[in-house]
Amino acid sequence: MKKKWIIALSCILVVVLTIVILSFTLFTVQNVQIDMRTSSENSYTADEVLNASGLNKGQNIIFLNKDEVTDKLEQAYPYIEVINVETKFPHTLVFHIAERVGFYAIKSGDNFLKLDKDLKVLEICESADGLILLDGELNLSVGEFAEIEGLKEFYDAVLSNNRTPKQALSTFKIIEFFQSENEIYHTMEMGLKLTLYSGREVFLHNYSSFLAEKVAKFYAVLSEIYSLVGKLDEEVVKSSQIHINNYIGSAQEGQNCYFYLTYQGERVSI
Repeated sequence: MKKKWIIALSCILVVVLTIVILSFTLFTVQNVQIDMRTSSENSYTADEVLNASGLNKGQNIIFLNKDEVTDKLEQAYPYIEVINVETKFPHTLVFHIAERVGFYAIKSGDNFLKLDKDLKVLEICESADGLILLDGELNLSVGEFAEIEGLKEFYDAVLSNNRTPKQALSTFKIIEFFQSENEIYHTMEMGLKLTLYSGREVFLHNYSSFLAEKVAKFYAVLSEIYSLVGKLDEEVVKSSQIHINNYIGSAQEGQNCYFYLTYQGERVSI
């Protein structure tokens, strides 16, 4: 019986050793492929990705730290967003990547930081042309992420209303933060002040509550506002500020947003 156990353990040991040897010889990085998920102004070769990711040919593919590889690659190429690193046995890695696109800009000394939807610094620019300018100033390096509440949510809210980033960039010129008093609870809340390319100012009150619905209300009001000419003076309609809020005091009507106009500091009766 003891002899049988020795034979069985020896067989198991041989199998384990075989697997270990194969994992360090056969299952190694030999090829890198790139799957570009978006259109890109830049081209990335397999060798560039291999070098930037810190990988070496012959490296074990099973015990690969993909998070570390992703971080190194995205740091080396700020415009790259790694969606996934796929393992194709026995020796191929496929990098599924997308091109990050500038969306915001914020002042940094004499220059501007170009930020994408995730607030990653893509590059340092001399101007904010073609980007939505944010209020304030930051001192960050390329590849770092800014921490500004409400802006990722704003980007998502625009997309959820079937608008493209390009459409948003042609509509919104400046985003600032403002405080306002809740009309029901009389507490102070943070909102987003949007300056449009037309010069009109839009105030989205309390951005932390139903922001997508408030953005939807904004687009609806913007498309219909000139129908108010006749009820209101044309100059008032053209130059008034749009305020959008929701009935935060009612759980049933929390998503039911409303708007009002102000002109020269006074609320306009419609």
